[in-house]
This record gives sequence, structure tokens and C-alpha cells, in this order.
Amino acid sequence: MKRLFLAVILTFFAILFTHARELTPLNESQKFKQFGLVWGLMKYHHPLVSKGKYNWSEVFVKNAEKLERIKNQEELNFFLLNFINSFKSSKIKISNDFDGLFTKNYDYDWIAKFQPTSELYKKLNELKLNTNINDYYVSIGKLSVIPTFENEKALEKFDFSIKSHRLLTLFSFWNAIQYFDVNKYLMDTDWEDTLDKLIPAFLTCDAELNYEKLKAEMVRALDDSHAFYLNQNLLDSLFEYKPSFVTNLVNDTLVVIATFDKNVDEYNNIKLGDKIVKIGDKSIKTSILEDLSPYISASNYSFLKRLSNWVLHGKSDSLKVTIARNDSLFSKNLPRYKDFTNTNPKVLSRDTPRKKWQFIEDDIGYINLKSISKKEIKTAFSSFSQTKGIIIDLRNYPNNLALNELTHYLYPERKTFIHVLGPIANRPSLAKHVKSPLKLIIDPFKTGHKNRNFYSKRIVLLVNNNTMSQSEYIGMAIQGSPNCLTVGETTAGAVMNIAAFTLPDATEVNFTSLGAFYPDGSGAQRKGLKIDHYVNETTSNFLKDQYVLKGIELIKMK
Repeated sequence: MKRLFLAVILTFFAILFTHARELTPLNESQKFKQFGLVWGLMKYHHPLVSKGKYNWSEVFVKNAEKLERIKNQEELNFFLLNFINSFKSSKIKISNDFDGLFTKNYDYDWIAKFQPTSELYKKLNELKLNTNINDYYVSIGKLSVIPTFENEKALEKFDFSIKSHRLLTLFSFWNAIQYFDVNKYLMDTDWEDTLDKLIPAFLTCDAELNYEKLKAEMVRALDDSHAFYLNQNLLDSLFEYKPSFVTNLVNDTLVVIATFDKNVDEYNNIKLGDKIVKIGDKSIKTSILEDLSPYISASNYSFLKRLSNWVLHGKSDSLKVTIARNDSLFSKNLPRYKDFTNTNPKVLSRDTPRKKWQFIEDDIGYINLKSISKKEIKTAFSSFSQTKGIIIDLRNYPNNLALNELTHYLYPERKTFIHVLGPIANRPSLAKHVKSPLKLIIDPFKTGHKNRNFYSKRIVLLVNNNTMSQSEYIGMAIQGSPNCLTVGETTAGAVMNIAAFTLPDATEVNFTSLGAFYPDGSGAQRKGLKIDHYVNETTSNFLKDQYVLKGIELIKMK
């Protein structure tokens, strides 16, 4: 009898041991990832959670702390199922209709990837397909298709040193982008891969400055020139000291275009027109990619070049550079300063038009859109009526001019110049091409009007990496005119309006809220405006405005 009892006990423990070996172990990143994904799915898909019935940030913190005791996938599946079931259920409306919808951002592969139980999979899949969704956490108005996150609030007593608080920052932002950034499919790195990279770092972050760096890295992954995030502490840490001169990037060389009277000694080291070809032992392009790119979200390299002067800023009070001057090449250690007064500026003289509008030749007009008014644009087009062509300078951000006040003179009839992609309130991850919201409202994606007296000669549009956001939108409208050629370099690649999202630590992050496409279907987000003729600026010719010279050449060719 004792032997039989012993055999039974041994068999029992053998079964337990075998079962234990079959349990699927989890590391810390895996279990927090699965919980964060389920938490985000419920936030934007669950009928009552999406109605704001619960303090969803507090729910995250409370349950994230419970995850500490979970050791394997089987326990996590049980935890996640109980988590979902702990919230009151409501009517689920299933829809598998994707006709006419933009599906490139539709990504729920993670549901099956983590081997949920059949019951858990069913719950998650129902939420994925649910269209009975409320708009507490994200709303899209009838008159605007821009998503707003006005009920995203800071977490009370947020403390970056608390792991669950840091993870809340990560998953709050990640899920908002996952479900409502229509340009997500354009990112260089898959958004889920970005999450996989960031979770371990957010878990182990041990200093406030490192936390800020991780936030900057998180936002930078959007590859969106609108998504700029560097708080003051991070700015001070990375770029606290700056030189008392300003440069302009020409190809891969920084040309000194302005100096300030900080001290006499520095003037012996740096002069107007000097060409900086290296910073330390790195080329300028390498410095931009290594020192700026990790922290600054940019749709393209052209936008990063716009901030190239920042590579001369840094953490120390001196900077080693290699300078080309005349026919010599030499290295210098230049001083950098925390603060200085920009007194006695000396600026490199450049031959470029200065007026809002002018004749640059007898039969060629020039208009700078930066500050020109409706009245002035009318006078300009009247004066240019007999010219061979007009150069329109959009290397700036127009401040005083509405779009239709310009295209009034450029279009023979009203037409569509842009197609816009917007999110759908009750279909997270999906999007659709937007039409005019109401019949009573004029279609914002058309411009011009019937005008037999429109300007029918050559239009040359000048653009560069300062052409961004509304400037790019206006640029697309100008390009839609019958006789337009575009001259310049790649624009910033962030065409449409921004959406603002408040993180749990009360900081705000922006991203481009809509997608922009030309009428032929080609995209403008990240790519920037279409360019007909790229400008070839060099360090020897950039003192003369090569953009304007190319415009004159194209007008004379017609």
C-alpha cells in the first residue's frame, strides 16, 4: 500500500513538473507589451471605455503594477481575459466592410501573434471589428476631419521614476498613433518594431534626462517634420553652448553667413564666407545624421538640413572645426557660449530679391509670398499683365495672404488641387479620402474660379526646405495652375494640419493629422512637393540666388 501511495505521489509530481515545463515563459517586456496593446485596443474600441466611463490612465497604472507577479503566457492570458471581462459589456456592432477605405494602417496581427486562448482571441477580435465606438478619447468633428484628443489629461502626481507612469507615457502615445495617424504607413521603421525597441528602455530608465531622451526618440520615430519634441532640459543638455556665428548649409558644407561681435579673438578664427567642412573628425552630413537625427523627427533629410546650424551647438564651451578659406584648409578650436548678445551683426551679402514684388527684368515679375497682402498681390498681377512670366517665391511661410486671393489670378476655372486622407471616428486604423464636409460649405480642396483673364504665361514656383505645412498646401495649389514649373529642393514633407496630443506628464506632442495627395494619386507627405527642376547650389555660386536665376532661364526658354 505504501509503495502504491508513493507511486501515485511521484506520478502526480511528474505531471506537475511536465506541465510546468510546458508553460510559456515571459520576459518583462513581453507581458507589458501585451497588456499595453490590449489596454489601447479597449481605449479606442470598447463601447463604454471609449465613452470615458473610466479613468483609463489610472486603470493602466493599477493593472500594470499587478503584472509584476505574472510569470508565463498562460497566466497572462488569464489576466488579460479577466481584465477585459472586468468592465461592463455593451452592444458590439461588427463590421467587416472595407470597401472604399484606406487600409495600409490596418494592423492587428499582434492579436494572434501572442497565442491567446480561444476565448481571449474571440474577445479581442470582436473589439477589433466593433464600430459601436464613442468619441471621448478622440473626436472628429463634422466641419473638420482633424482628430482632436481634448480629453487626454495629465496623470495626477505623475512621477517619471515610477515604472508604470513611464510606460503609460509610451503606450498612451503609441496607441494614439497606432489608431489615428493616417500617415503611419510611411514611417521608416514599423511602428510595432519601434514599440519593441522602446519598452525595455522605458522599463529601465533611471534618470529624468534619459526619460526625456526616450520621449524624443519615441516622437522622432514618426518621421514627421511636424512632430518636433525637445523640452528645455533636453535642449540645454544637447545644445546648451552655441557659437557666435550663423551658417547656411550648401550641399554638405556649412558656409558662415553671419557673425556677431562677441570678442575680437573669435573674429581672427572665423570670417564671413568661411566654409566649415568638418566638425571634429566627422563630415557635416555625418554630424547631422548622428547628432540631430536621433532626437529630431523629420519627414526627410531636407528638413534636417534646415536645422543644420544646430550641429555647431553642443555640451561644451569649445568646438573643433575644419575650415576651408581661399585655397587653404585648417583646423581651429572655436569658443561656444551659453548666452551672448547678437550685437554688431555682420552679414554676408547675397544677391537675392528683397521686395514683396518687383520686376527683376523688363518682362519678368517676382512675387515673394511671405508678407504680401491681398491688395499688394492685386497690384502686382496688374503690373505684370504684359510680362513673359512671374516667379513666385514660396521659400517662406505666407502670413497675410489667403489661398484663393492668389489663385484668383492663376486659374481659368475652379478645380481640385489636392486629395486629403482623414481618419474615421468609429473605425480606428482605417481612413478615407475626405470630401467637403457640408454642401453649404465651399470645398476647401478646390481653388480658383472661372476667369477668362487669368495670368496664362509661365509661372515659376520657388520652394526649399523652408516650404512647410501651409506653405506646401499653398504650393500644391499654385502647382495646379496651367503653366507652373517648380524650381528648388525637397520641401519639409509635412503638408496638412497638425493634431496635438497631451502626454500623461502634461507635455504636448504634435503630428501631421491628415494625408496629402496630388490629384494623380501621388503622395506629398514625407516626399514634399513635386520638383520639376532641382537647384544646383555650390559654395562658389550660392551668393547669387540660383533659384531666381533658374526661374529667369525657364521663363526665357518658353
